[in-house]
Amino acid sequence: RRLIGMARATSDHAFNATIWDVVLATEFQGQGLGKALCEQLIRTLLARDIGNITLFADGAVVPFYKNLGFVSDPEGIKGMFLYP
Repeated sequence: RRLIGMARATSDHAFNATIWDVVLATEFQGQGLGKALCEQLIRTLLARDIGNITLFADGAVVPFYKNLGFVSDPEGIKGMFLYP
């Protein structure tokens, strides 16, 4: 057995969750497995009544997430970071 992919999110267990990672071994990309991982993660969050799901994505994969229904910067919201 070998791990070929994973997806993870954190949640406040009330309203919000953020997807942090969706990773798939290169040789398994392009087969719909990343999409399946994301869809399962989203279903799990929705089943737990999480209604706001966010993520940060590299520009190269924005189309992938748009195909899953994500939108860029709704209502002009921008991420903010602190690098101490």
